[in-house]
Amino acid sequence: MTKNTDIAKAYLIEANNDYDVVSLLIENKKFSAATYHAQQSIEKLLKACLAAEGKIGIYRHEIFSFFLNEFKDKIDNITMAKLEDAVIPLEENWAISRYPDWSVKPIWIPSQQFTFDNAIMSETRMRTVFEILIPFLKKNYKIQV
Repeated sequence: MTKNTDIAKAYLIEANNDYDVVSLLIENKKFSAATYHAQQSIEKLLKACLAAEGKIGIYRHEIFSFFLNEFKDKIDNITMAKLEDAVIPLEENWAISRYPDWSVKPIWIPSQQFTFDNAIMSETRMRTVFEILIPFLKKNYKIQV
């Protein structure tokens, strides 16, 4: 195994860990935390794919643009559009699901503002990304956990 493969597997392990807690958080009415962990799971999954390609060291939360640039010729347009529809809204919510926003009135408090519907939508988007990229990693890089 190469170092890139080891890094990709490490990201995949952590992506699965975040994936697993989303439903538990929803069950316990922690909707903003569920949204955050859905975003974290797909961020780590995208980073696993990038690492498999030798692209490591991207220390950002919004990485779909890097992913798109790297995989635009390896993933068909319809599938890439599905990924974009799922990933972009989650990337847009990574900070707002965690931090109060005092620039608005009343102050935005994520744990009080995110709803069951928000969390379910985040979980659905997360599942879509996993349904596409887990088989992609297995088929193209022989990476699975």
